[in-house]
Amino acid sequence: MEKKQDQRSPAFRIHWSWLQLPILALLLIISIIWLTIQQGNLALQAEQQQHTTALLIALNQQQEVLLNNYIDAISDLMVHDKLFTAKPADPVTVIAETRTQEVLNRLDAHRKATLMSFLYGTKLIGNDYHIISMVGADLHNADLHNIDLRDTYLIGANLSGANLQGANLNFATMSYVNLNGANLTRATLAGSDLHSVDLTGANLSKANLKDAFDLGDTLLTKAKSLAGTTMPDGTIHS
Repeated sequence: MEKKQDQRSPAFRIHWSWLQLPILALLLIISIIWLTIQQGNLALQAEQQQHTTALLIALNQQQEVLLNNYIDAISDLMVHDKLFTAKPADPVTVIAETRTQEVLNRLDAHRKATLMSFLYGTKLIGNDYHIISMVGADLHNADLHNIDLRDTYLIGANLSGANLQGANLNFATMSYVNLNGANLTRATLAGSDLHSVDLTGANLSKANLKDAFDLGDTLLTKAKSLAGTTMPDGTIHS
C-alpha cells in the first residue's frame, strides 16, 4: 500500500516554517530570561549568605573582645586597686559590680559561662568572702552545663532557662535565685541554701538536693520533673 503523499505545496511549507520562527524565538527569549533570573537569584542568595557569615564572624569577634576586655579590667582592679580586699561600698567594688552586670547583659550563653568560671576561679563570688554581688545578674539561658560553682554566693541571680546540667552547686548560697525553666538534670546542690528560690518549670531529674535547706515542699511542687531526684532528706524521688 503506497503512503499518502504530502499534498501541501512547497510555498505552504515555507510559509509554515516562517510562522514557526517567531514562536521558537519567543521560547528562546523566555528561556534566556528564566536563566538570567535564576542566575540572579543564586547570586543574591550567595551574597546574602556571605553577608550573614560576615555578620556572625563580626559578632563572634565582638563577643570575644568584650569578654577578654572584662577579664583584663577585673584582673587589673585586683592587681592595682586591691579589689580582693575592698569593702562593698568602695568605689573599686562598685566599678567591678557595674562592669560585671553590663557585660553579662551583652554576652552570649557560652561566654557567660566563661565569665562565671573566671569569677569562681578568682574567688570574687565565694561564700566566705564575696566581692561582686550577683543580685540581678543576667544569666538567663546561659549555658552552664558541668560548671563548677560550689560554695559560691549567688543570691538574687537570674538563672531562668539556664542549662545547668551536671553543674556543681554544692553549698552554694542561692536564696531568691530565679531558676524558672532551668535544666538542672544531674546537677548537685547538696547543702545549698535554696531559700525562696523559684523552681517553676525547672527540670530536677536525678539532681542531688541532699541536705539542701530552706527548700519547702511547696517550692518543689512547682518543678517540672523530680524523677530520680535525691531529696533533702536523702530519699530518692520516684
